[in-house]
Amino acid sequence: MNELNIGETILKLRKERKLTQEELALMIGISAGAVSKWENGNSMPDISILAPLARALNTSIDTLLSFHKELSEEEVNNIKSKLTKLFLHEGYAVGEKECKRYLSEYPNSIHLKVEVAGLLNTYLMMSEDDSEEFIKTKRQEALDLFNKVAESKDPKYMQIAMFFIAHINMILGNYEESERALNELPKSLDPVTLYPVILEKQGKNEEIKKFCSNKLLNYLNNSILMLITMAKTSKKEKDYEKAMLYLDTCHRIQNTFHIGLGSAAYKYVELYIEIGDKEAAAKWFKIYIEEVISMAYDYSSNPYFNKVELEIKPEEQKIIRKKMLKSIIDNEEFKVLTGIKEYEMAIKEIEKNIISNFQ
Repeated sequence: MNELNIGETILKLRKERKLTQEELALMIGISAGAVSKWENGNSMPDISILAPLARALNTSIDTLLSFHKELSEEEVNNIKSKLTKLFLHEGYAVGEKECKRYLSEYPNSIHLKVEVAGLLNTYLMMSEDDSEEFIKTKRQEALDLFNKVAESKDPKYMQIAMFFIAHINMILGNYEESERALNELPKSLDPVTLYPVILEKQGKNEEIKKFCSNKLLNYLNNSILMLITMAKTSKKEKDYEKAMLYLDTCHRIQNTFHIGLGSAAYKYVELYIEIGDKEAAAKWFKIYIEEVISMAYDYSSNPYFNKVELEIKPEEQKIIRKKMLKSIIDNEEFKVLTGIKEYEMAIKEIEKNIISNFQ
């Protein structure tokens, strides 16, 4: 990174806010000539001016005095790509160490905090330490980062920060904090529905296909989540017929659009184990494994979503899939199905798949 003096920082931030020198001067009660001298490096703002100057530029005094240029979106995305590869290929500990190094080097980058917090939370599955205490500690660290993002009040990242604050608090069992964060998110307005119309009016057909494919996938995944949650609630209430209704609908959506990685079948296994019908559970376990193994690593051959580009590329998806398949074999919940034909066939299919595709 090239070092910037305070005058160059003021100039950069003023232009980002689309302020003239006169407008900035008026906001903090000085002359436009003084602002010009700062930006040209001919003088420095008095220490008493720093706080109102920072407020006028919508930044902090720390950022104002920082010698490091704010990371651009492209630079943050490049860092994220490097970190993702570290998590996948060298493990959680190495990725986490590098995340902390970047945060230390660029402490004022809100965008970097968002991406690092997401990575620390997402790739916990790659950690060799799967103890409950370790997982909880790392989720809390990710949550702390998202809270810092929210405290920044940066409108570009507020919604995603509040979403993950709600999500992680929910996982940690902090339900009141989770609900409080959710209440900060908009509930009624969804401008997404306007974009396809705007793009269509401009004749941007390729952009329409890409946009609609991404949003369709997003909405379907949300619908699947809602159905699974409704099924889970019904199961808790011992209303197994209603739970099956929701899971059946969910499973049909997943089969129609070739998405979901077998999550509905997985929930059917849990349901039938609870009911005590091990034969049915084993049949659904076999279906679940078949769906996991047959699911492609990207959407390039999916007629609904072939315009969707995943951040994690197929070779890296393979690493995650291998970890997932191994965890299924070790899952104690399913061991009650040992000895049942469909279960044993599915386990052998997993082992065969790991040997043939991941060695």
